[in-house]
Amino acid sequence: MDILERMKKIDLFQGVSSEALRVLAAQALYRKYVPQEMVIGEADFIRSFYIVLEGRLKLYKSSPEGREQTIQLLGPGDPFGLCTAFATEAFPVSAMALEPSAVLLIPGTLVETVALQEPRLLLNIIQILSRRLQNSMALIESLALKEIPARLASFLLHSLLQHPEGVARLDLVITQRELAKILGSTPEALSRALRKMADEGILRASGRTIHILDRSALQRLAEGE
Repeated sequence: MDILERMKKIDLFQGVSSEALRVLAAQALYRKYVPQEMVIGEADFIRSFYIVLEGRLKLYKSSPEGREQTIQLLGPGDPFGLCTAFATEAFPVSAMALEPSAVLLIPGTLVETVALQEPRLLLNIIQILSRRLQNSMALIESLALKEIPARLASFLLHSLLQHPEGVARLDLVITQRELAKILGSTPEALSRALRKMADEGILRASGRTIHILDRSALQRLAEGE
């Protein structure tokens, strides 16, 4: 596998000079993970910059009682560990592979050095952090202020935004159990919410496939009406 060629296709590195990419690729490490394998543990002391190349990971927090709250899903091209590369040494969440995955590790000190010489890389990082902050604020609002059906409706509407306009079918990349962790719910409560929304003609669910039948009703539900 040519790491440099893979990096050239990742949004994070768009606009970065070929010379800088060669410097980063020369010290990058390629690692594979099996499903449910821990990539980083919460509070691990690390100074690396991570990028998902293949598969899917989740970032999550665990409570002392064993409850999980999924913070974010990561797919090919998504970086993580930015805080450990630039600011702190302790990773604030855990990262786990949900399916066979491959991750690229770049020393944080190297990323910092290159970023100081490559304004475009810094701009790309800032844009990524800005989007994630916005998503985190939306998650906090949903968990704090909305009931399970409204959280589910908000999640589905957000997922629809990632598809071309007019698409009304969602093929979830995660199980309903993992979706429940994102919504701060239980699988049983999520199943009840899906059944109720199906009974009301808002959607039709079959496994990981969800067909949105009434987008307006879904929007009203997300807004708490």
